[in-house]
Amino acid sequence: MNQYRIAIIGLGVMGSHHAEAVNGLPFCELIAGAEVDPQRAQAWGASFGAATYDDYEQMLDETKPDIVIICTQAPLHHAPTLAAAERGIHVFCEKPIALDLLQADEMVATCERYDVRFAINHVKRGSPYNDHVLDRIAAGDIGQLVRLRAFDKGGRFAGNSLMEIGTHLYDWTRLFGGDVEWLHAHLVQANGRESTVADIKHTQEVDPKDRDAGLVLGERCFSQIRFAGGVHAEVEFIAQEKVNDKNYGIDLIGTEGRIALRGTVGTTMFIHDGAHHPPDEPWQRVQLDAEDLDENGAPRDGESIRLLLQRRMLGDLLEAIETNRQPRASGRDGRASLEMIQATWESHRLRRRVPLPLSPRQHPLERWRQDSGDR
Repeated sequence: MNQYRIAIIGLGVMGSHHAEAVNGLPFCELIAGAEVDPQRAQAWGASFGAATYDDYEQMLDETKPDIVIICTQAPLHHAPTLAAAERGIHVFCEKPIALDLLQADEMVATCERYDVRFAINHVKRGSPYNDHVLDRIAAGDIGQLVRLRAFDKGGRFAGNSLMEIGTHLYDWTRLFGGDVEWLHAHLVQANGRESTVADIKHTQEVDPKDRDAGLVLGERCFSQIRFAGGVHAEVEFIAQEKVNDKNYGIDLIGTEGRIALRGTVGTTMFIHDGAHHPPDEPWQRVQLDAEDLDENGAPRDGESIRLLLQRRMLGDLLEAIETNRQPRASGRDGRASLEMIQATWESHRLRRRVPLPLSPRQHPLERWRQDSGDR
């Protein structure tokens, strides 16, 4: 394998996580980082021994990395991706891919035009449990897969959660269901009132502690999805006040059994055999050493699993570059997840199911505000 020189844009918490992941991968060298906050840049540079810049384009021009990791907030994913692609630099970008589909379309098209690999950090795709589940489905262990049920972990109103953890959850359903044919959603406020155009807010207006992810709507959300292969899904965001990571995940329901996957980073898996699942019949736990144990056979903690999955995602990008294939979580996959989020709002606005690809591509909440004269 070739040696890859890697730079990072955005040197906050995720910028440090990715730097740690890079430093533990063979064939990789962390060479630089870009950050507008001088104190943050200085601390990151001291920690990882790499040069820092306050201008990412200057960094790209002077250091000429092979790969750039974009760890900024969502409004600053679009421009750096274009800048990297136009210089022939491969891109690994944090989620969500962008604020709207117009940006996402341009990002995907530009990377393809310049023949660079474009990956999104939907880190759940790095879990060995996913391949294990796909193998068991292919083997017929739960019969025909007919339905998915997916659950948010709480701690946020639905609108914010859709653009934060929801982008992972929708992407996870696509991994098992395939491309989306249509989506039908309904959004309500916490008191049960239907969400209206007057309830559209900016993410940081809803919660100042959250990252900037643009306009959002809804405090609770209920989505129904039909995948092109015939599988149906239900996804719910019911805004429980407290976070419970054990609630986050997917049930895969087949004609002869069920599989349950839980956890935002590390995965726990359960299986139930049989065409029906009465509430008094227990699940069986399935454990995989490939994720649960470290190289010495000791149980991994949450941070160790996060680092493992980030390295698996970055390693997959390297393999995609070497073999000229798409990454496991490609830019197209990131766009598809965002499209499901945007279709959620569009379906609620129109009060009907909407087909995908979504058209028009402008943010549906911006269009709703424009059409209503509420800006």
